[in-house]
Amino acid sequence: MKPWQSVSTRLTFTLLIVTLGSVAGLFVIIDQTLMQFFVKDAQGTLSQQAHVLAKKSRTHWQDLKLVEQLTEITSQQGRVEVIIFDRATNILLKSSGVQSNSSVKLPPDIISKTLTGVSHSGRLYVAKNPNFQWWLYSTAPIKNITGNQVIGVVYVAMPLKRPRRFADEVKGLVMITAILSAGVATAAGLILSRTLTNPLADLRHQAQQLEAGNYSTRSHLQGNDELAQLGHIFDQMAEKLMQTLTALQAQEKARRELVANVSHDLRTPLASLRLGLEAVIDGVVTENKAEEYIKRACRETDYLSYLVDKLLLLAQADAGQLSVHSQSVCAVAIAQECISRMQPSAMQADLELMLFVTSKITTVWVDPELTGQVIINLIDNVIKYAPDSQTVHLNILPLIEKEQCQYIPLEVQDFGKGMTEDVIERVTERFYRVNNARPRGGLGLGLAIASEFCRLQGGFLEVKSEQEKGTIITLYLPIAEQKE
Repeated sequence: MKPWQSVSTRLTFTLLIVTLGSVAGLFVIIDQTLMQFFVKDAQGTLSQQAHVLAKKSRTHWQDLKLVEQLTEITSQQGRVEVIIFDRATNILLKSSGVQSNSSVKLPPDIISKTLTGVSHSGRLYVAKNPNFQWWLYSTAPIKNITGNQVIGVVYVAMPLKRPRRFADEVKGLVMITAILSAGVATAAGLILSRTLTNPLADLRHQAQQLEAGNYSTRSHLQGNDELAQLGHIFDQMAEKLMQTLTALQAQEKARRELVANVSHDLRTPLASLRLGLEAVIDGVVTENKAEEYIKRACRETDYLSYLVDKLLLLAQADAGQLSVHSQSVCAVAIAQECISRMQPSAMQADLELMLFVTSKITTVWVDPELTGQVIINLIDNVIKYAPDSQTVHLNILPLIEKEQCQYIPLEVQDFGKGMTEDVIERVTERFYRVNNARPRGGLGLGLAIASEFCRLQGGFLEVKSEQEKGTIITLYLPIAEQKE
């Protein structure tokens, strides 16, 4: 990126231009304001001097020597030019406190108008005086002691350069202050632009890292302003992306394992099925032996159907196509039905299924078919993985409350070898199998499907286990009263 294309440079230049423009506008305004102020002040001073001298002169009008002294004092102290006219507009006295090479030629009507008793103030232009071309003047009538007749005129004037010089001096001080302020504003603009652009640069770097696939990058912005909040959002997004990537990687690994497991689990029964059927078709086995082969083929077909049903259920749950028909139903009735259906398999594995009910409230709001399928899957897992348990307990426990919801806990408890902590943490993951070497160990979907079914019905599943003591899988089923 070129330097002039950066936000920092553009922002700094914008602030500098705005500051300089403001200073220039301030300069013009101050120039006009100060000129008006000092000119008005000088004009007022001249008018006051003229009236004071006129008042003193009428008292001593008969003593021209004293009037001359008053005129001299006024001109020297005020550094002005003073002229006193008589009633015939002739110059009686003149004194100048201004170093000028030429006198000011007055317009003829100024004195005559003042003789009517009206004071005048204004400006005069003297083209022949190169040093002082513009003058300020003020006139005042001199009246007699009774105040009925104008007997003379006092004329007081000063160069316009003097108030302008005062204005320039003050304006210079103001401009120095304005320039310093502009410098401070520019420095502040630079600092401000850095405070804005540095976090933006960090966010840009983080975005580039995310684009490159580095999801561990963080902005590390501090504070509670908008940019810091944006940085926090970026960090949260990066964290979620990292979690998503980890989950996708885990799913990809699980998918590869699934393909391997499915290939292995399908290849064996299909090979056995094919060999058995070919033996029957070719007449290698006959009569009772052929019947045995056909029964074995049926068992292999049932197993294949079992695997396909598991995969189909999971696919339907993921696609949101699994229908859940929750209703008010007795948890004891569901448990008894599951025990009745699984009793033959349990007896074949030398396991005893036992039901214990300690809850007074047993009515839950669930889909009885899905809940029954979950319990059957859990009992089937015990038969497969804990055949040495001897007994399997189905416990319906008293009502509990979690996160402002009430549940009936239904436990499936075995007394097998149990599981380690790392296995417990992953046992509900899809396609996770504790022992891949175990023949026909399933696809690792039983507990994952059970957990998903509980969630779809508004409950959840919890796994507890201790080695050599057994495993307890608890289904928390929402009670019917709160749902209704």
